[in-house]
Amino acid sequence: MLLLGLREKPLKVLVTLEDHLWHGTGGHLYVDGPAGYAAWSQLLYAFDEIILLARVGESSGHPADGTLVDGPSVSVCKLPDYVGPAQYLLNLPGLRSRVRRAVVECDAFILRVPGLIARLAWQEIRRIKKDYAVEVLGDPWDAFGPGTMPGLFRPGYRWLATRNMKKICRGAAAALYWNGSVLPHRYPLGNESYSEVSPSLIISNGYASGELVAKRSRRTDELRCSTGSAGAKTLRIGFVGSFAQLYKGPDTLLRAVSLCSRAGLDFKVFFVGEGRYRPTMELLANQLSICDKVEFLGQLRFGKGIFDFLDSIDLFLMPSRAEGLPRALLEAMARACPCIASNVGGIPELLAAEDLVPANDHKALARKIMEVTADPQRMNAMSDRNLAKAKQFDPEALRDVRRAFYRYVRDHSGNAVKSGSRGR
Repeated sequence: MLLLGLREKPLKVLVTLEDHLWHGTGGHLYVDGPAGYAAWSQLLYAFDEIILLARVGESSGHPADGTLVDGPSVSVCKLPDYVGPAQYLLNLPGLRSRVRRAVVECDAFILRVPGLIARLAWQEIRRIKKDYAVEVLGDPWDAFGPGTMPGLFRPGYRWLATRNMKKICRGAAAALYWNGSVLPHRYPLGNESYSEVSPSLIISNGYASGELVAKRSRRTDELRCSTGSAGAKTLRIGFVGSFAQLYKGPDTLLRAVSLCSRAGLDFKVFFVGEGRYRPTMELLANQLSICDKVEFLGQLRFGKGIFDFLDSIDLFLMPSRAEGLPRALLEAMARACPCIASNVGGIPELLAAEDLVPANDHKALARKIMEVTADPQRMNAMSDRNLAKAKQFDPEALRDVRRAFYRYVRDHSGNAVKSGSRGR
């Protein structure tokens, strides 16, 4: 229950987002993906008001039906919807002004890193000497690694982003890491700081049924992809990821399936996602002479749209150059998809070692695809193993860890004593 007698004012927490939000119907704000009101309202377990600091643009260029963001006790401090370093610098004075006002109005702070918005908020919080917490989603050292973006400035971005994130994490009073194998070691907290490990990967009612698993197994037995059997069905390969940058490795995937095509594999690859590099990937598919085997589906609706897509494919690929603990991969596993992914970030916490390949190695990926698809029994075993692993990410256990983190941030905010707290 609320200790109303102790609270002089609502306890507000500021949360930074790197997502692009847009104006939708009824004056509300929407986002593509899971970062909607259902996620942010969980913080109301510990705080009275949630203020999201995020870029907001118009609906043009966004999916028609996104995920609702704002709602009761959850609002957005709107920042200019910049894209890329040049627009960021152009909007920097206005960004700093709005961030400063948002920081002054709030009592506690959760910076989702890496990201430029989190860094702006960190600079202001540090200036006024307030405590803050971090939620560590990914690794900029990998995200700006070789092949992730063109241009001469990539090594500089990589060095600067990694350096900044180490400083931000080192000064945090608490941290929630999305994986426990890499991020806590590469971006440690300072002495006596509090940390937990819990990805935001709650799969609600998204696990494959026994009927779906049986259907997938029958379809896998009918493939016989690499043997050239008469009557065999075409292998359907799926990819889900943003094209805003190339750290998801769509170019690696295209080069790998090009080699598979030359080796006689009968397949079709479906890419789900949008971003500025999509036209570049379409051009690459043309240059590799595999346009007839590649289809770009654009952005699909989060939830059922993604689940239906995953249920339609035979093999899910994630050749990423950087990851925290990828939601798209866990969703594919929850739908009992056989999966192949690169050995980066938190992915080895999800997949068996024999289902991993080195990042940036399209030849190794091609060999793994040919090896896996030549063995229907192996694909069925991968399917069963992945579904069982996905079910280990129990929603209630994840919620408990995150709630403990939110309580710690609340209780150690500068105004926790005089503002009261939620005694739940």
